[in-house]
Amino acid sequence: MKKKYTIYLFILFFFLFTPWLAFGVREGEKKLYPIPLIEIQTILSRWLSESGFEVTRKELEDSRIQLKGIKGEEVWELTLTPHSPLASLIEACFFYKGHIVQVKVPSVWLYLDQVLRGWEKESIASEEIPLKVKRYEDSIVCIQGNLREGGVQFTGFVVDRRGLILSTSHDLKGVQEVTVYLPDGKQQKGRLVKVDLQQDLSLIDIPLKLASSIPLNPIRMVLKEGEKVYSIGCPNHHRTFFLGTIESPLRQVNHLPLVQVQMEVQPGSSGSPVFDRDGNLIGMVKGRFRGDPYTGFMIPLSTILEFLKEK
Repeated sequence: MKKKYTIYLFILFFFLFTPWLAFGVREGEKKLYPIPLIEIQTILSRWLSESGFEVTRKELEDSRIQLKGIKGEEVWELTLTPHSPLASLIEACFFYKGHIVQVKVPSVWLYLDQVLRGWEKESIASEEIPLKVKRYEDSIVCIQGNLREGGVQFTGFVVDRRGLILSTSHDLKGVQEVTVYLPDGKQQKGRLVKVDLQQDLSLIDIPLKLASSIPLNPIRMVLKEGEKVYSIGCPNHHRTFFLGTIESPLRQVNHLPLVQVQMEVQPGSSGSPVFDRDGNLIGMVKGRFRGDPYTGFMIPLSTILEFLKEK
């Protein structure tokens, strides 16, 4: 009897404490990335979809999101946890025929690392940017808007040293307050003082005197097709220079006058100022053509001046 009891205890101990027999345990590898939750969700959903997986999304407690990708007997489970407004913790599990196969997980990290390298790499060499454009780099701010379903990130630029910042408005529906990240690393709460959803423009006020601003001189109101233009954006909260050319000086898009440019427009670039080679402000990045990150649309300076003139 004593011998049987010893055998039962051994079997119980074996099943309880041998990890590879703990069926149903689905804790995967985790890694932290400096990408806001809403953006990394879009990135990973696209990666799964382009890899042939059918993607579903589920909201969990504590603002976490679970993405599940299914392709036959292959299943990805990606759990996204907000670590901060600008960073997310990713937990990844891969299953084949119901069994965890963690050797597949590094492919997620490899893809995200490639995304980050693409964002952080300047699209053009710094020496290609005219000094008259570079001088306005400290007038560029990164902006974070908090929504119930997550955060949105975009760019803005100082138009008045008393604390006025110009940006787009298409991500601001339902937002009353934003966080502005200054070039010196400081953060300030920003108040929306004016929003025009139709023109896609917003004016933000922060309680701080700023060191530099971008003049709004109406020097260049007419642009030439093929003309080189330059933008300073804030994708992924990294100030980055972009070079482009004018494709269509002025066209109507959804009843709005816009300038079409051939220029890389990354997520978070909306609200970036656009300059000519002499450093004159000629417009602001509105966004990109869907499905084409190298075709962008710019709000012309005339629309900006009209917006600021109206009470």
